[in-house]
Amino acid sequence: MTGATGPIGAQGEAGPQGNTGATGPTGPGVEPAYFNAVYNGGGQQVAPEEAIPFLLAYQSGDFTFIPGSSVITVDTPGIYRIDYEVMLRPSNGLINAAYAVAINGIENPLSFFGSYSVNLSDTERVLLSGFFIASIPAGATVSLRNKSSTADSLAGTGVDNQATNRSSILIQKIG
Repeated sequence: MTGATGPIGAQGEAGPQGNTGATGPTGPGVEPAYFNAVYNGGGQQVAPEEAIPFLLAYQSGDFTFIPGSSVITVDTPGIYRIDYEVMLRPSNGLINAAYAVAINGIENPLSFFGSYSVNLSDTERVLLSGFFIASIPAGATVSLRNKSSTADSLAGTGVDNQATNRSSILIQKIG
């Protein structure tokens, strides 16, 4: 027959630290992916809810785009930063403009930016810019839309007699 078990004793001292294990393999990281497009020179009227077309583009192979169109297709899924700018020309001394980026036809609420200015001359220009980060699935379409209640005039001329970018968009994969 066995007797009763006694109380647990005090914990002993820790032993020496073991050897460091082997280094694991390097992770895949983020492959650079980018799309940069502009529309240069001239003027353009952009109606409410209309998407802005882009003419010139520099891109990696992760996007599909037809010059002169307003639709950019993202071919590789990921987390993207999107920056955009439009150069506005006042109408009757007023700029009251709002723009947003639509992904698969739905405006991202983080992408809404606007500008309001009064008593401007027709030779003045106002640069409206916006940026945000979003998860974009493969095959998604991206477009920049006028969310104003009136048409906006974009200006790509009239700055030191140079043709300037009246609109631009930059899409960068960050994750």
